[in-house]
Amino acid sequence: MVVRPESGARCLCIAYMLRRMLETLSIPRRIALLTVVALLVSAAPALADTSSTLTVVGTSDVSDSGLIANVIQPGFNKAFPQFTFKYVGSATGAALQNAENGTGGPSALIVHAPSLENQFVANAFSYKNQFGSAIFINDFVFAGPTGDPAGVSSNGANNIAQAFADVASAGAAGKATFFTRGGTTTASGTTVEEHQIWALVHSSGLQPASLVLCDVSAADGGGMSPISPSVQSSSGQPCPDSGTVQSPHNPSWYFINAGSNQAANVIAANACPPADAPSASNTCYVLSDRGTFDYLASGTDPAGTIPNLKIVTRGPQGASAPGGQFALVNYFHVYIINQSKPGETVNLTAALDFVNFLTSSTFQGQLAGYLNKTSDPAGAPFVADASPHLTASGIPRVYHAGKPAKVTGTLTNAEPGFPALSGETVTVDEVKGALVIPVAGGKTDSNGHYSIRFVPPSTGSYQVSTGQISKIEIATLNPPYGDILSPSATNPVKVTVHAAASNLRAQSQGGKALVIGSIAPGTGHVKGTVAVFAKAVGKNAGFRKVASARLAATQGNFAVSVPLAAGTWQIKVRFSDPPQVVAASSRTVEVTIGTPPASGVSLGSVKAGKGALTAGGSVRPPATSGAEVELLALNTTPGAPARFRVLAIERLKAGKTAVTLHAKVKPKTRWLLQLEYIRPGQSPSLSGLRTAVSR
Repeated sequence: MVVRPESGARCLCIAYMLRRMLETLSIPRRIALLTVVALLVSAAPALADTSSTLTVVGTSDVSDSGLIANVIQPGFNKAFPQFTFKYVGSATGAALQNAENGTGGPSALIVHAPSLENQFVANAFSYKNQFGSAIFINDFVFAGPTGDPAGVSSNGANNIAQAFADVASAGAAGKATFFTRGGTTTASGTTVEEHQIWALVHSSGLQPASLVLCDVSAADGGGMSPISPSVQSSSGQPCPDSGTVQSPHNPSWYFINAGSNQAANVIAANACPPADAPSASNTCYVLSDRGTFDYLASGTDPAGTIPNLKIVTRGPQGASAPGGQFALVNYFHVYIINQSKPGETVNLTAALDFVNFLTSSTFQGQLAGYLNKTSDPAGAPFVADASPHLTASGIPRVYHAGKPAKVTGTLTNAEPGFPALSGETVTVDEVKGALVIPVAGGKTDSNGHYSIRFVPPSTGSYQVSTGQISKIEIATLNPPYGDILSPSATNPVKVTVHAAASNLRAQSQGGKALVIGSIAPGTGHVKGTVAVFAKAVGKNAGFRKVASARLAATQGNFAVSVPLAAGTWQIKVRFSDPPQVVAASSRTVEVTIGTPPASGVSLGSVKAGKGALTAGGSVRPPATSGAEVELLALNTTPGAPARFRVLAIERLKAGKTAVTLHAKVKPKTRWLLQLEYIRPGQSPSLSGLRTAVSR
C-alpha cells in the first residue's frame, strides 16, 4: 500500500515527499538523493525523550521494509496513545553508537547484529545489563539482475558462500558488480552478515584466485571483506581502514555505497552500474533483508521499485553449504538503553511498554499477515520468535483424583539455529481469570523435552507455561551473545475434577466412633466438607447423616468424632466442594460401638509454636497410680499417613486432674489433636478433637 502523509507523522511526510521527488529525477540523481537523505536522517539531532515521547533508534531494515510505518507505529500508538512515537532508522552500528552516545535522545533500540550487540551489552549500555529481547526474524537474501551474469541461480541458489564466490569471479572478469553498504564502526547489520559470508568463502575453500580477503576487526563485527589486490596481495591480513575496508581500498567490482540505508542500497543496485564500475547495465548484486526486498518488489513501497532485480540465493541453505542450514537467518532484538549511563535521558516507562508491545501475542500474531501476499513464494518475511514454541499433551479433560496426571511436551527455541532449551523450568498452572497459579513443575532435558506429574486441585482451566528465559545463544563470540525469550504458554484446557475418598477406617472410642480417612484432591478447597453417614446393622433404616467437618484449604486427611449408640454400625463418608470438584463417596466400613467408659478426659488449651505444640487438659476421676495421658495427633497434609500417632505421654501422680503435654512436631503443619486417658485395668477414654497449626 502507498503510505500517505498524516498529521504529526513526520517520517511518513518525508517518505511521501521523497517519493514525489524521486519520480522527477534520473536514476543517478535518485541514488545520490537517497544517499544524502540517509545520512541526514541518521545524523539528525533531536531532543531527549520526555515523559510523553518515545524515540527508538535502530536498523533501517524495519523501517525500509515498511514494518514500522505500517504495523509497529500504528499498533503502538493505539495501545499507548500517551506517547509520541518516533523511529530513526540507520545502520545497526550507527544505531548502537547513537544509543551509546545518547545522540537523538533515544530510549530504545532495535538491531540485528549479534557480534555488535554483545559489545553493547558487555559495556553496560543495556538496561539492567540485560540481553536484548527477541522480537522476530526474517532472512537475508542475495539479489541479482534478472539475467544473472554470474550464474548464481544455477550454481548457488541455496549456497550463499558459493554465490559470493561466483560474483567475485564474475566481478574480476568485468561481468558483475557487488553493492555493499560498507564497513566502519557504524556498519550495518547487513554488512556484518556479509563479512561473515566472505569468511565462509575463505574457510570453505571456495575463494577464487582473483579474490583477496582481509580480516575485519572484532569491534566491527568480525569476518572478512574483499580488498584490492594492489593493497594486500594475500588473504588473512587485518583490514586497513578502522578494521574494515573503505574506498579506495576496495576492488573495482566491490562498490561501497557508503552511508546508504537498506532500501537505498537495493534501489542503487537495481539502477546499476555505478560510476567507474567495470560491468555493464543490469549486472549488479546486493545482499538485503527479505522484508525490505519484498516491500520494494511489491510496488507499494514509497521509496521505489526494483524491476531489474530478483532473488538468486536464499535460505534455508543446502545440507552441505558452508555455514549450515541457518546461515541466512536474520535475528532482530530490542533493547532498553541504560538510563544510568552519562548523557542518557530515557523514558523508561515508554521503553518498557514498547518492549512489552513488541513481545505481546497481539503484535507477534500480526507479523504473519504483513507482506504475505506478495509474489515471494516464501510468504511473509517476518516471523514471530519472541516466545519459545511450547507443546503439551496429557492434560486430561476429565480427571479422577487418586493418581497424578502426566503431561509431556517440548520447549523449542523459535529462533532457528540457536541451541536447544535445556534445563529450563516448565510449569503446569491453574488459570483463574487473570490469576495464574502454579501447580507443578519440571525441567527440560537436553533436547527441550519435559515430563510433569501433577494433581489438578479443582475443576478449572489448566495450561503449561514457561517464565522469561535468559539464554546464551552464541557462546563462541567474545563476549558471549545471548538474548531474552518472553514467557510462553499453551492454550488452557478445561478439566473436570472428580474427587475421591479413601483409606476409610472407623474405631470405637466408647460411646462414639472416630472416623478417619483421606480425600483427594487434598488442596484447593473452598467449601470442602466431609459428611459422615451411618446405618445400624440389622435395622431397616437407611444411612443418615450423623456428623460433618469443614476442611482447610490444604487438607488431605480428616478425622471426625461421631457419638453413636452401642451396637454395630456401617459407616461411609461423602466429600464435596462444589463447584471445585464432583463429589465422591467412600466405601462402607463397619464398627462396633461399646458402652461409654467410666472415665473422661477433655482437651482444653492448645498452643502452637515453631515446630512445637503444647496441649492442656483435665481428667476425671482423679488419677490413680500408673495412670497416664497420651497426646495423639493426625497430620492432615495431603499424602501423609492417615493415622493418629503418639506425640507425647504424661504419667500422672495419684490424685492429679490437670495435664500439660509438650511435643516437637514438623513446622508449618496442620494437626488434629486428641487426648487419651489410660488407667490400669480400665477402658481408656478419649477427648474431642482440636485443630492446631505448628509454626
